[in-house]
Amino acid sequence: MRQLWRGVPVDSTDGLWDSLDSEIDSTLRGRLRTSDVLDACERISQRILSGDTARYEEALREDGSPDPAPVLAALAENLSRRALTRKLVAELGTEAPMDLSRPVLSEQCYEAWRPVGVVVHITAGNSPIVAPMATVEGLLTGNINIVKCASNMGAFASAVLADMCDGTPLVDFVYLLRVSSKDTERMRFILDRADCVSVWGGEEATRAVRDMTPQGTRFVSWGHRISFAYLVPDSVTPESMRLLAASVCRNEQQSCSSPQCVLVDTDDPEEVRNVARMLAEALDDVGPRFPRVMPDEAQAAEIASVTQVHRCDCFFSGGGIIGGPGDPYRILICDRTKFMPSPLFRTVWLSPLSRTDLVPTLRGMRGYLQTAGLACRQSDLAELSDILYSAGVDRITPLDSMSASYSGEPHDGGYALPRFMRRVSLRTDLPMHGVLSMSQMEEPEDIHVSGPIQGKADYPPVPDEGTRVLMKSGGTTGDPVYCSYTQRDFDNYIVRPAVKALIAAGLDPENDVLADFLKSGNLYGGLNSFISITDAMSAKHLSIGGLDDVRLAAEYLVRGRATAVLGAPSYIIRLFTQNHDLMKGYGRVRKVFFGGEMMTEGQMAYLREEFGVEVIRGVLYGANETGTMGYQCDECGHNVYHLCADIQRLEIVRQDSDEPVGEGEAGRMLFTGFLRENGRTERYDIGDLGRWVLGECPCGRREPRFELLGRHGDVVRIGGTFFNYHRIAAVLAHRFGYSGLMQIVLGTDGLTETMSIRVQETEASTEGALDVLVEEYDSFAKVVPTGLVRVTVDRIPDSDFIINDKSVKLRTIVDGRER
Repeated sequence: MRQLWRGVPVDSTDGLWDSLDSEIDSTLRGRLRTSDVLDACERISQRILSGDTARYEEALREDGSPDPAPVLAALAENLSRRALTRKLVAELGTEAPMDLSRPVLSEQCYEAWRPVGVVVHITAGNSPIVAPMATVEGLLTGNINIVKCASNMGAFASAVLADMCDGTPLVDFVYLLRVSSKDTERMRFILDRADCVSVWGGEEATRAVRDMTPQGTRFVSWGHRISFAYLVPDSVTPESMRLLAASVCRNEQQSCSSPQCVLVDTDDPEEVRNVARMLAEALDDVGPRFPRVMPDEAQAAEIASVTQVHRCDCFFSGGGIIGGPGDPYRILICDRTKFMPSPLFRTVWLSPLSRTDLVPTLRGMRGYLQTAGLACRQSDLAELSDILYSAGVDRITPLDSMSASYSGEPHDGGYALPRFMRRVSLRTDLPMHGVLSMSQMEEPEDIHVSGPIQGKADYPPVPDEGTRVLMKSGGTTGDPVYCSYTQRDFDNYIVRPAVKALIAAGLDPENDVLADFLKSGNLYGGLNSFISITDAMSAKHLSIGGLDDVRLAAEYLVRGRATAVLGAPSYIIRLFTQNHDLMKGYGRVRKVFFGGEMMTEGQMAYLREEFGVEVIRGVLYGANETGTMGYQCDECGHNVYHLCADIQRLEIVRQDSDEPVGEGEAGRMLFTGFLRENGRTERYDIGDLGRWVLGECPCGRREPRFELLGRHGDVVRIGGTFFNYHRIAAVLAHRFGYSGLMQIVLGTDGLTETMSIRVQETEASTEGALDVLVEEYDSFAKVVPTGLVRVTVDRIPDSDFIINDKSVKLRTIVDGRER
């Protein structure tokens, strides 16, 4: 085995020890990012799954593992990003444990997990996977890890951890050392530098390490445990015995979770003998399928001694022994309960123990109990599990999977990650009312992306197995895009950033009542998403929806005592203007949050001056395809947003090429959702124009800012609805045979938005064109009958069309609305 010093393989550590203290001090000044650990572990997992394992297999055989395949399969699963993310959430409650954030959104107090500093791992020799996984737990918690391997193994851990550290920030956080436990001077040197000592091993080994550990150092022990099978007689079948036999033979009972005893829920010795015969038949059948690991001389002597003592004891207490030809296993049968450790290597104690005696019999061993493999009827499960937990058992499993585990499962009655971390808090009287997390005040992680620019045609399809949340986007620029979200995607890209956006925008979840007028249904994400968002905030939420009856909507707002409004600008203006007296008389709406389109300065002034609205802000910048992309703070100007840099990467490229824009130049906005599972977008052209806003924001947030400048291409949004220039032209051509020039001019008339569809003076009759557009194009059907947008079809002379001065080309869409 080669040792690792700061993640780099070395043949000897001579001459390195004097630098350990300075190296630790230097490393602790930085911080290991959880994302870097997940990336490194996922890379190893994928390497194993790809079959590139020859080096690892050789190392496992060097460590004495007869069958590397199941060890590698287990490691690949445990190191996967999915498994480790689940572990983080299960044990620490979050995917970002070191993000200093508000546990209570309405209070300006912040909490986070932080590493203890240096964790010394003293690992055992019963499993080659212990050392690498213990180190990963230390890395996930941001600690420096000094790992002392058992004398009989370490080659596998060295190979895996060296690859994990290679070329990654993990390299400074890993030391894997070959140090004899008898070298007390070196052991004390290492333990003196520990903030936490994690020990795997028996009582004597644990006691020896504890005695050398400085007073006050956190001490975590993962001692030897005993596990057993508990059988209800009517669940004993040839199949259940084969499952039990597999757990006995798998890795020669070397895991703490392997069954050493088999207890039968009975007082009848004859039932125990019947179980013994069936188990022997199963061992004869199943045993040869598992490679044998023969005991060494001392272990063989212990097996012989225990067997002979039991043989003598049978003359006085009853019982017997069953063993196969060539002594491949030993079933030590007892007529009275016997619960004690086995000498292993396919040796099991078998005795009766009725459920009424479980607690008093096992209670004295509760500090050593771990897993119970249970075979019973469904009607017995609740009762027996409760009794077994009361007796001191930590895990209950099926018979054949006692040594298996699931991602995030507790170990020995607890979680590892919190034991390697501290819970820290921060209170401040600085004006941080809109800052949900201190990560907003830090430089965002630099995410590099490459590859072709994507559009709607490149959007990932909905998975065959379906998805947690499905939304529909677009349709006015071609076929709609169906956007799939896993639960993790929905939380990371919809719920959490929207919570951040609402807090930054000024919503007070403790005192505000939010009236939500977003549309729902037809796979539109708005209202349904904000139900989840406000639930996550524990905010008061009136989910009214975009009702056509705006009088009823206003009455719901008043009845619910709303203080804040959320909706599309066109709907909000309509709500206030058509219910002028009611809204002005109510007078309690002080905050307006809009989304989906831009609100003009004139509309904002109207709400402030006529109704006393104090806060008017875009709630967030988002799309169904990409999720949330930006949010506004108090210092953001009109249409200026902070990038959600923890989940999105933004590039702005020129309109006529794929090169980055110059300083202050407008361009196409490309988003990469680098944490997405489903619907992952890379360099996705959202269809909007924008420009970078340079300089630091006065709010102190370090997340970059950008200014939205509207849509590019031939799609425009007005009245909360998208309109496609070419689709309008196609309707006119199809119904009226029109083939001349066409130009769309957008504007405002007071508080009403207008659209003039300009066509040439021509002999082709366009009478009734507006009625046809309402009939054939659903976007017109949404805004014309309700009066959200006043639309006209106007014939004009050629000289009145607006031409681009530079290109001398017709401007297809002219947006003259006030900004």
